[in-house]
Amino acid sequence: TISGPYSVVTGGYLNTASGPVSSVSGGSNNEASGEASSVSGGGYNTASGSASAVNGGYTNEASGITSAVNGGLNNTAMQFDSTVNGGYDNVAAGSGSAVSGGRYNAAIGPMSTVIGGKDKITSRDYGVV
Repeated sequence: TISGPYSVVTGGYLNTASGPVSSVSGGSNNEASGEASSVSGGGYNTASGSASAVNGGYTNEASGITSAVNGGLNNTAMQFDSTVNGGYDNVAAGSGSAVSGGRYNAAIGPMSTVIGGKDKITSRDYGVV
């Protein structure tokens, strides 16, 4: 389904590009609802932040402005410029935060990073775990 102006869906099944200038490039049940957002495949992924991207995987969400999830399962990048690069059940909740992989990890503080592993949390500004 294409409902956003200048939006495009180029493949897959039951995909939606509802944000202005948004795109979905494949997979199934994906949605690009943020302005200039994109989903590049996988299933049940959502890019709802402006200029956000989900680049595959399953049940991932990029809701922050310029946020990205680059694969994995059930990952969330929810603040401005936050990133999750894979793994599963990871959250990048601080502005500019990143989780590089693993599982059940959370980068909560601004500019904080979790490099990987399991059950790691950093809530300090610029914290690294």
